[in-house]
Amino acid sequence: MDKNRISSERVVAVVGLVFLLVASIVSILLNGDPNSIIEKIAPTHIVIPVVHIICVILALVFLFSQNLYVMISIFIIESELTILTNYEELGIFFFYAAIILILCKDLIKNKPRKKIFILFVIHLITLFLNFFRGVNYMLIDMSYSFFCFAFYLWIYYCLKAKLSCFFPKNVRENNTIIRKPAGSIIKLSDYNLNERQISFVLENLHNQMCYKEISEKYFVSISTVKKIFAEVFKIFNVSNIEELRILLLQYQVKE
Repeated sequence: MDKNRISSERVVAVVGLVFLLVASIVSILLNGDPNSIIEKIAPTHIVIPVVHIICVILALVFLFSQNLYVMISIFIIESELTILTNYEELGIFFFYAAIILILCKDLIKNKPRKKIFILFVIHLITLFLNFFRGVNYMLIDMSYSFFCFAFYLWIYYCLKAKLSCFFPKNVRENNTIIRKPAGSIIKLSDYNLNERQISFVLENLHNQMCYKEISEKYFVSISTVKKIFAEVFKIFNVSNIEELRILLLQYQVKE
């Protein structure tokens, strides 16, 4: 695994841990929030500190496990809590941070659009609960959330257009995967890859495993792994494993 990537994630985790510790201490000192929506169903002087402390524990787990699903859980939990305790802007930020992380790391392999849609529904329901504070609050929060959605989507397409020039020629002009727009689902079995070829490609694509790591996992020589990938390169009309990875990362790749 890329050491730089691990280091950057740990930096974010440490900074996030500090934030959560401060939030936990402050929530204890403030002794709850009588004006929040949560207070209508549970004592906030207990709920808010407990939720923050749970997220502190999850942040510690992430520091040791590097499991991105744990980080996603922290973002979602804190998003729900902060929206319901009068910190809507922060909660909306947490929500979109979770969505961006899910998309950038390709964390949802099975029916990603459906699952992300469910997260959006939960997010909107939480924002709708601000109706009890007043219609104006609810409308402003929802408008701000939709603005964030449009803004991040715009940034995504801007970056996509600017980074496209860095794609290798074999990727830019590749016509192997035809009639498939970027982001759509493709099945490797549709391209006549055998079971071993599919396994090796998925290991590299989803788990970032290099030739050596694949050879060790499947108890075969590195030369055998390279030979199998060479056959895959011919199928997809690319020159090397980097071009294959760039090509396939544009799609939701299944077996």
